[in-house]
Amino acid sequence: MRIALIVVGLLVALGGLWVVLGKGSYQSTETAAKVGPLTLQATSDKTIPAPIGYGLIVVGGVLVAAGALRKR
Repeated sequence: MRIALIVVGLLVALGGLWVVLGKGSYQSTETAAKVGPLTLQATSDKTIPAPIGYGLIVVGGVLVAAGALRKR
């Protein structure tokens, strides 16, 4: 269980670092116009905000510390 906590913590922290560096993004689809039965949709890439990445780094650090301090 210790090793699992440490590995998951490291993965979460690395994911947070990826977001902080600006590499994390997602696609958002919005309806631009609607005329009768016709709709015009626009898809754009949006970056994940940096504070979410910082939070992931903190959570990952807590998981690593919990795994390191846990006794058998």
